[in-house]
Amino acid sequence: MNKYLQFAIEDFEPAQVPINGGLFVGVVAETSIKLHSSDNASIYTVVGTGLTVASADAINQAIILAAQTNWMKVEHLVMIPKGEVITGVTVGAS
Repeated sequence: MNKYLQFAIEDFEPAQVPINGGLFVGVVAETSIKLHSSDNASIYTVVGTGLTVASADAINQAIILAAQTNWMKVEHLVMIPKGEVITGVTVGAS
């Protein structure tokens, strides 16, 4: 069963990012965080404002929580720190 990180997007429906065989945090900038898929060449870019290393830590915590929960819990909300805002998620290839 695939599992997904869920990001609350300001003024839009939540975005889902598949964890599948692995997902890891790459470059963290004030306006974006890169997530790399271990399964393929996909790079997910979480776009927002005021993003910090605390956001990356929140993503890593959600990935760990997803790995520790049973197969019936497929969506895992990323708890972005207060003051940081997610405005979108895009996908591209490396």
